[in-house]
Amino acid sequence: MSQKTGVKYSTGNECDIKATAPASRSCTKDADAVDPMLASMQPAELKLAMDELGYSTQTALARAIGVDRSTVSLWLDGRIGVPRPIAKLVRLLILHHGQTEREST
Repeated sequence: MSQKTGVKYSTGNECDIKATAPASRSCTKDADAVDPMLASMQPAELKLAMDELGYSTQTALARAIGVDRSTVSLWLDGRIGVPRPIAKLVRLLILHHGQTEREST
């Protein structure tokens, strides 16, 4: 089937950025490499984050980020990985927590 419509179909190997997109926009594939906040989070890092944020229980963290306690348990046990958006959320909470502490002193 020929492509007479002029539409370019991505093969998944290249980045297709429309001409109307801002010049600073990068490929989604490269976004993970560029944004360290989206890096995967290991159980030990999650535990340290809980301590830093003052969440002493899995339930406390689960309520703060809107997931079930059993999900947090699976992450801490390393049975399933922490989804990247959740890892970013936790890292943003740490940044916010640090800024709030600096402002209050």
